[in-house]
Amino acid sequence: MDYWKHMDTNTEASIWERVIHPQGELRHKDVARSILRLSLSPQERARMHELAVKNQEGELTVEEESELDDYNRVSTVLSIMKSKARKLLRNGRRAS
Repeated sequence: MDYWKHMDTNTEASIWERVIHPQGELRHKDVARSILRLSLSPQERARMHELAVKNQEGELTVEEESELDDYNRVSTVLSIMKSKARKLLRNGRRAS
């Protein structure tokens, strides 16, 4: 992947990707395995679920809506990172 071409994409997920692997591509198997171990705590998952239920019922405050958005963004980025980590491990690339 062309790193500088990737710089044109400034979504939150893309920015996090560049922070996690600044050369533009996840290459190290141990980093990939570490990423796969990342997760929200049970308390955070419970809070996210609570906020999602309140959202479905139309009962979120402005602060809670912002909190839910933050949880959703973190979850999305984590899912993308884990997907890339699984792909690296599945493809069997050697660590650089």
